[in-house]
Amino acid sequence: MLDWEETMSLTELLPSIRGLSRPEKLRLIQVLAAELAAAESPTPAPLAEGETYPVWSPYDAHEAAATLLNLLDEERPRP
Repeated sequence: MLDWEETMSLTELLPSIRGLSRPEKLRLIQVLAAELAAAESPTPAPLAEGETYPVWSPYDAHEAAATLLNLLDEERPRP
């Protein structure tokens, strides 16, 4: 087993990666993509466990519905 301080080259890793099952390979892709994304973008403030956060919903958004209806009416060809 490798010590955390040791590194392996891609050439050394490929045989092990090829031996993974399909779900394990997909999980590896997810982990690598997440690591790359985290390294390339600033970290947003984490959500606190157990807290609730507001989420916008179109339910009861009558003003938004009226605005969209007006825009659709403007785009509709007139006879």
